[in-house]
Amino acid sequence: MNASLIYEILMYLNSFYFGMYAIFEIGVGVLKAIGLNYTTQELTREGCILLALCIVETIRIVLGRKSSLSDRGWQATASVILTLPSLALVIYLCLFQTYVLKLELILSALMIALQGAELVYACVFICTMFGDVSYT
Repeated sequence: MNASLIYEILMYLNSFYFGMYAIFEIGVGVLKAIGLNYTTQELTREGCILLALCIVETIRIVLGRKSSLSDRGWQATASVILTLPSLALVIYLCLFQTYVLKLELILSALMIALQGAELVYACVFICTMFGDVSYT
């Protein structure tokens, strides 16, 4: 099993899926703000959480894609560490928002599954990257 290749494929897939997910969440957030009863505090909190998710996930994807292409250890480690806050923010959007749509629940569950798979293969990739090289 080549963990680097699988990790690279998952990061590539996530770069497209997260773009779609972020645009969907922004659009749904605007529609919910217009059509549903939100207080200013709830709307501000959920907007800040979505903005934080976009920033953290973008940095994580960039670091993860660079690390697997050039085999740099600190970038892969930083990408794995940034997976945890990103995963927490997606879980918040999936479960703890004021109003959660079923489609949001489904897309967030897919995002959580994709990030979980990335986390597993990133850990395997980091372990193999720091291991001894054998040419037998």
